Amino acid sequence: MYPEIIEFSEEIPAKVSVQRIDEYPYHWHNAVEIILVLDGRAEVTLCGETHLLKKGGVAVVNVNEPHRIKKSGGENRLLLLQIDPAFCRSVDPEFDDVIFFCCSTYHEAEVPEKYRRMKESITHLALLLDEDGSPVQEADVRAGLNELLNHMIQGFDYLHYGAGTQPIPEKLVQRYRMIYEYLRQTPGAKNPLSELAKAAGVSPQHLSGDISEKFGLTLRELIYSGNCMEAVRLLLSTDKMIYEISPASGFSDPKYLIKAFKQFYGCTPSEFRKRHKVGPEGLAAQTRYEDFPPSFIKKYINIFQDLKSVNAKDKKSIYNR
Repeated sequence: MYPEIIEFSEEIPAKVSVQRIDEYPYHWHNAVEIILVLDGRAEVTLCGETHLLKKGGVAVVNVNEPHRIKKSGGENRLLLLQIDPAFCRSVDPEFDDVIFFCCSTYHEAEVPEKYRRMKESITHLALLLDEDGSPVQEADVRAGLNELLNHMIQGFDYLHYGAGTQPIPEKLVQRYRMIYEYLRQTPGAKNPLSELAKAAGVSPQHLSGDISEKFGLTLRELIYSGNCMEAVRLLLSTDKMIYEISPASGFSDPKYLIKAFKQFYGCTPSEFRKRHKVGPEGLAAQTRYEDFPPSFIKKYINIFQDLKSVNAKDKKSIYNR
């Protein structure tokens, strides 16, 4: 289960489901996933940090980002929308440089309109993709996905907003994109700050302070955060030893992996593997959820009563289909 392979059809580059999730262990998949809480509460863990999502809360999981979901308290109902990254690239050719930073616990209270618009698009798509017997209109789904992705890219891209809510000037966005591409292409660079500062035409001190201010982490911490995600994937999907995982995930020495892992996941890599890596039978026992048809969302439409969606094809309210 750890790496989930999601098969998308050529016609419809998205899947939607409604589930009651008691526990869904660490996993990742080749898709963008949006988690919307229709009822109850859920704990969603991203990058080692657990977020409590209440009714109406939403979180976006990036492609191949390790995450887990657990209930909090009583039963819940979650809407899960998964989008094919190939379609995302057709919407934005630079999608591989996009990192979604979107979770209600971050700053929905500060920018509620951005989140409201996204939830409107999500519920619109969920109702288009429901299984109530009506045919799925490919053009409508693609148009809805295009609208949703454009809103997410413009409103929740980490390179455009950092850890805050104010847009970063485009000149700096291009600088950060250059940095991100450089780090992806040269993961083992020994002195990236000096090299990147030189390429950007600024001093290392200026670049370091700028990155820390915008993203809340130093350049080294940002690098280590990404490296730790790769380490998580290797810890759960292979039997490699820590000394093997260290260089494979971008660390020059296991001691740096262990130190960074403690910072982002609160434990050592070995402790993480012991807690979360189990055999197929144990994994099946840990995974507890129940599926409901996507049309089940209509039962909870009252929490989105201010979200007005119109079917572009027949101009009728999609909620009255």
